[in-house]
Amino acid sequence: MLKNILVLMLFVIIIPTCHTAYAQNTSKELKAAFIRNHDLWIKTGDKEQQVTVGEQISYPKWSYDGNWIAYLKGNKKDGVFELWLYNSKMNNHSKVRAHVDNNFQWSPNNNRISFIINKELYVLHLDPAIPFLISEIAENIENFAWLPDGHGMLISQKITQQIHSDLILSQIILRRTTKPIVKPFYTIPVNEDEYYVSTSPFKWSYDGKSLSFLLIPTASLSADSNTLCLLSEDGRAFQRIANMLKEEEWFQWSPSKNILGYVKGVGREANLNKQVEVADVLSLKKILLTPKGYVDRDISWKNNKVIYVSRAIEDTQADLNKRPLPSIYQITLSSGQQNQVTFPNRQEGDFVPHYIGETLVWIRTNKYFATVFKTDDKSGVMWIKQLTMASSYYDRWNWDEVFSIYRGR
Repeated sequence: MLKNILVLMLFVIIIPTCHTAYAQNTSKELKAAFIRNHDLWIKTGDKEQQVTVGEQISYPKWSYDGNWIAYLKGNKKDGVFELWLYNSKMNNHSKVRAHVDNNFQWSPNNNRISFIINKELYVLHLDPAIPFLISEIAENIENFAWLPDGHGMLISQKITQQIHSDLILSQIILRRTTKPIVKPFYTIPVNEDEYYVSTSPFKWSYDGKSLSFLLIPTASLSADSNTLCLLSEDGRAFQRIANMLKEEEWFQWSPSKNILGYVKGVGREANLNKQVEVADVLSLKKILLTPKGYVDRDISWKNNKVIYVSRAIEDTQADLNKRPLPSIYQITLSSGQQNQVTFPNRQEGDFVPHYIGETLVWIRTNKYFATVFKTDDKSGVMWIKQLTMASSYYDRWNWDEVFSIYRGR
């Protein structure tokens, strides 16, 4: 059962900023939040600002308007992470709650943030006219995402604690002064020979007509394979379309068409048996983009016709450290033309391309040090130095821990 809405006053803790002065973002300036030496920094154009000192910060995430950054404070050794907010206009930091996991999400169109504590879902309302309001929204949830209009959320829950019980998807419509409305949306049947226990967060197509997500089995199985699914907005059309790793950034909708790009392939090694494919939602026609002998990861759409991937020669030798590192390729869907666009040296690799405005941004690493590069022509330039290395698992780096680029409204 849902608990009553809790109204809590949060004490604002002011932490002085230091070093370089911060310039407000313009539409032509790239803006990123990043972690250097475990502290939070902001880069706007060519200007840097350090915003925490001597902390253990991870998972910076921008609000929709670029005025707030949410982040976690704490380290894996202690196992306790606190959710904090930084207001760039007021230059202050506010502690929200402790014991928050890294799945906290900003609303797509207003300054509200949702987060999970022990499978309980909360929403924090940031209203400058009134104190912070924290509302408990749902209990026993597995995962969630905001609805496209920002007025509620889609959540997943297990019917019972039994491993083969079905997964229920529900819409939660938020209301300002009364309890939220809960609407059952879709039931995912879990067969007796299946071990699905959760979902990933949900991603909506540009028009909100379709959503994509992963069906996640028990931990030992999910390390090697999860099921990518499509579901229509009315809950009538459900498809399982591919098996892939538990990498939420490895499936992305095109900017303004119902086409989904994703990295498919089983096995926990990121540099083996991973291929990029695109699927048209209406026809379910699939196009494989990875040539034989290569392996792909990390996708980003430039527009509806062009996609970027991080690609390397596929090598099956046992030593992961001796396998080739990737560079960024640009793929034109209509012609099938594929061109290499970044050229790291042999000891470095290029990962997680982001196309923002007219600029391509990516992370380059030799597995010990990391930097952020950008290009708006044919030459790449270093943009951010001394990026803290993200945690890794079988040559998969969790770059969301240390880097977040602001995509604008």
